[in-house]
Amino acid sequence: MVERNDQDYPFIKETIKKRPVNKKAAVQKILMAALCGIIFGACAALTIAATMPAMLKVLGKEAPEQEEVTLSLPAASQTETAAEAPATVKAETAAPGNEAEGGVSGETEAAADADGVRADLADHLENIYNEIKKIAAEPQKALVRVTGIGDKENLLDHSSLTYGDEEGIIFLKNKDAFYILTRSETLGDSGKFRVDFSTGDSGEGTLCGADERTNLLVIKVGMDELDDETAQTVPAVSLATEADQEQADPVIAIGSPTGDAGTLVYGNITSVLGKYRIPDAEYTILTTDMVGSSSGGGVLLDMDGQMTGIMVTDGEEDGTVVRAVSAAQLRPLLEMLSNGENIRYIGIIGETVTEEKAEELEIPLGIYVDSVEENSPAMAAGIQSGDIIFELDGREVCTMEEYSEVLQDLPVQQRADLSLYRRMPSGEYEEVDLRILVVKS
Repeated sequence: MVERNDQDYPFIKETIKKRPVNKKAAVQKILMAALCGIIFGACAALTIAATMPAMLKVLGKEAPEQEEVTLSLPAASQTETAAEAPATVKAETAAPGNEAEGGVSGETEAAADADGVRADLADHLENIYNEIKKIAAEPQKALVRVTGIGDKENLLDHSSLTYGDEEGIIFLKNKDAFYILTRSETLGDSGKFRVDFSTGDSGEGTLCGADERTNLLVIKVGMDELDDETAQTVPAVSLATEADQEQADPVIAIGSPTGDAGTLVYGNITSVLGKYRIPDAEYTILTTDMVGSSSGGGVLLDMDGQMTGIMVTDGEEDGTVVRAVSAAQLRPLLEMLSNGENIRYIGIIGETVTEEKAEELEIPLGIYVDSVEENSPAMAAGIQSGDIIFELDGREVCTMEEYSEVLQDLPVQQRADLSLYRRMPSGEYEEVDLRILVVKS
């Protein structure tokens, strides 16, 4: 056999190469295809738009027309025409034998009566609100804004640090100063105060006294801090002298009862049975039917424009009703705070044992101890929950009001005699005498 090598077949070494792609032609084809697609789509859309109404008509469906919407108030002439029209109908239909007396004319008279009732009701409500605004006009001038200003500076802008911004009310005014009542958990930490008055004037205030139990503060602004207009025209609201509020009594709330400043609402007292219990004191809660806010504040006024309640919050969610502590019962506390006196403290949470309760539960009259605060003089002296206090410093105390009055008369950092009834294991009450240290709150 004859051997062959590749040199004998030179064509075997040839290679087949791909034809080079014409990029320009490819791009032209793509663009042409896209253009044709666009033209075809446009033609299809125009065809559908032109033939759709005819197709719907053939199928028995008319193309829905867009109804024009207009909002306009009825013109006075239209109202008058509508009001006059029924009278004409009545005259025409009532002539032949009065057949229409129970028909159109009766309906017309009923409609007219309803319109008259609505008009009378609107006038009545407007008159009530106008009268409410008149009663509240002067007390609203006594509302102020209190901002606590610290001694330290804000490191970012070198402004003074603030300790809250609360609403307050002027409850006392003399030739030297305004005395302002406010309620806050933070303002007491402030070094000084800025007080903004209803006239737009501002003055620097000083703290007279603060009660940590109620978070009430009394701040004084000297007349020399203010201009003549503020000193002469800004009033002080009068405090109610008697805690004689009753269920259904009308009241007005001013300040920020809903959480918004400058609010004015009115309603009625729904309950006077609630109690606001704090260490060594108890006050009546006035519950109203006015919707308030847990972040709100302000005061209640009676129909004479006197401050009958100071609003309190109990930590409930927004939407709670407005509640206030009786202002007349707070009068002794406000006097002490205004004069810079120390609030005496023992540390019991108690309630009055009424004659009805004493008879029902078969327990003695006095002050029933609900609880004793930790690390308080009461705990150190051995007072226990369930004890009934009947004597303090040799004076009989039958109610929490009497107990608080006696306590606040005692000297601070001195011991006082306290007598109570304690229930023994046998079920009988025995008298126990203790010595207790009176400290400042």
